[in-house]
Amino acid sequence: MNARRDPPGRLTSRGAAPRNYLAPGEHRRLFWRVMPLAAALVLLLGWVENTWFPRVRPRPEPQADTKLDALRGPMPEGDAVLIERDEQPFEPTVPAAELSAPAPALAQVRDATFFRDEEIDAWLQTFITLESSGRDGLRRGRPRDVSFSELFGQPRTFRGRLVRMQGKLHRLERLRAPTNDYGIDDYWQGWLEPSGGPPSPVVLHCLHVPEGMPHGMDIAEDVELTGYFLKNYAYVARDTIRVAPLIMVLEPTWKPLPSAVPEGGLHGAVSLGTVAAATLATALAAVAIGGIMSRRRAARRGSVGPADLDAALAGADICTVEESLRRVAASLPDSHSRGDVS
Repeated sequence: MNARRDPPGRLTSRGAAPRNYLAPGEHRRLFWRVMPLAAALVLLLGWVENTWFPRVRPRPEPQADTKLDALRGPMPEGDAVLIERDEQPFEPTVPAAELSAPAPALAQVRDATFFRDEEIDAWLQTFITLESSGRDGLRRGRPRDVSFSELFGQPRTFRGRLVRMQGKLHRLERLRAPTNDYGIDDYWQGWLEPSGGPPSPVVLHCLHVPEGMPHGMDIAEDVELTGYFLKNYAYVARDTIRVAPLIMVLEPTWKPLPSAVPEGGLHGAVSLGTVAAATLATALAAVAIGGIMSRRRAARRGSVGPADLDAALAGADICTVEESLRRVAASLPDSHSRGDVS
């Protein structure tokens, strides 16, 4: 029997070295074989989904007219006198034990006004209730998930009740509290853009903020609020006096974005960089195609109403509760000549 012999130094197919799939070259070869087809498949499926299976998205909250004049009517001119009707008695919609403050104190609260002396007791009592309940107690208190429209349109129904709302916090600053005997020296005031719209702010008053949470006049942090609704609060915006729901919270629940880079850093910079670049290119292409399709569908549905979030926050005259009281007190002599508008 004759045996086949190969020249010295030449490997036969049966003697070839096994392929090392962990080598960087094998990584790149497999990547460029698989990724183009996968990217094309993703784009094709995305186009099919947007064309034949469009997502049914929840309809955004209707735009609310938060101008004070729209709620209370125009201010009297000249020698005209404004006589307001008496406030209806406050009738709680929940048991007294579930209210943020005693019913007589909440009965003194008025909507679509700055802070008044008569409202400070309810404001302080709400903070005391939050502090005594603690975070666990507030979570067990069965807070009701509410929207901007519910609070803005039904303030008397929700006054003093435990509510919950999610959104994006755009401003957060520490302010001085009015002089009191409860040891509350300062508090935090924030401006929240509610999830689901409309683009009108919700005012946040809280005693504490999570450790490490950014604060200032230009932030964008996802938070969840669990606290008590107090009133529709009037404030000076850039264009006019507007009104926003005021929720008092012990501490907002902060939802920071996870870090994109692990603590140990990146390993295999060449292969990971290539994968990241290709993935980014694929994502950008998918987003671009989806954006074009979304704009076409939006154009067919019609345009959205004007937003007042920018008008509310840009150039807003942010004042403390103490400053609101001083302004109200300073306006009292003039109010006798034209009637009490608060």
